[in-house]
Amino acid sequence: MDEQTVMDKTRAMGMEEDRMLSNVFQTAAPTGRFSETALNSLVGAFNEVLVSMGIPEPYPEFQGGAKSLPGEFVKGLAMVADAAQSVGVPNPVDLADVKDDTDLEILAGKLLSLAENEEFVSAVTAPAGGEMGMEPDVEGGPAAPAVDDTEDLFMQRM
Repeated sequence: MDEQTVMDKTRAMGMEEDRMLSNVFQTAAPTGRFSETALNSLVGAFNEVLVSMGIPEPYPEFQGGAKSLPGEFVKGLAMVADAAQSVGVPNPVDLADVKDDTDLEILAGKLLSLAENEEFVSAVTAPAGGEMGMEPDVEGGPAAPAVDDTEDLFMQRM
């Protein structure tokens, strides 16, 4: 199998996975009667969370009402929920009870609170690997092997 064929198959598998994932999020999307105003209020709050997370690309506003939230938007809300839970902040996103504009406005308010939550913002914008300025703990750990020891280790594992 040549390299191009492998790349084509990998790309096709990725596209299929994206399609299936999009279907999952669309299935999880709440349904109801949602006005353009309420939807865009939610989008505005969602975009505020994205900015607080250091993600500059906003989700586009809706052009008209809808009976269901788009799968891509639900995916973004799930991402926010995961980020909140991973840093120990209560999950603001519960789509199970969203059925109308009032529920969208409540969710928008929770998202705005999250965007202003200092614990959340500092945790999601902190550099990977911990807080800056922290020195790694080198005491008590095993010493790095000498060059000769490293070669012996590789030979033992073969």
